[in-house]
Amino acid sequence: MRKLTKSFIDKLEKFSDAPQLENYESELEISILELKEFQKYWTRFKQKGLGDSLQAFRNAMALGQLTEDVINDGLTLSTVHTMKGLEKEIVFLMSMCEGVFPDYRAKTTADINEERNSAFVAITRAKRQLYISYPRQRTMPWGGVKGQDVSRFIRDIR
Repeated sequence: MRKLTKSFIDKLEKFSDAPQLENYESELEISILELKEFQKYWTRFKQKGLGDSLQAFRNAMALGQLTEDVINDGLTLSTVHTMKGLEKEIVFLMSMCEGVFPDYRAKTTADINEERNSAFVAITRAKRQLYISYPRQRTMPWGGVKGQDVSRFIRDIR
């Protein structure tokens, strides 16, 4: 990917000197800057070991895993999946109940193992303190109230 973007950048820089493209100079400059930005994010993506595919890259971008402006003084609200590679002094894991973690759609052994791995990642994000909670009951989308059981992943580590 790096070679490809470098090739595009080199070609655009070469074209930017062409007199017949004089009217498109600002568009070419913007394109070059955007490709350099893409290259920077791709490098960060690879350094963090978040995957190899464009789809994984797109997902990492969407989840905010490639941003460089990390604010360390304050509260970070995040999903388990966006915390991969990050650590915090104190971590709160909420709603660690069956049907939420593991997700009710995780039916196969592979799906359950992936959910277990995500739970492990979430638990290991805490440097100093980890708080795990789950509701005793939840109001369901259709209005009924349903009792909740602690996640099997939490039961396994008790």
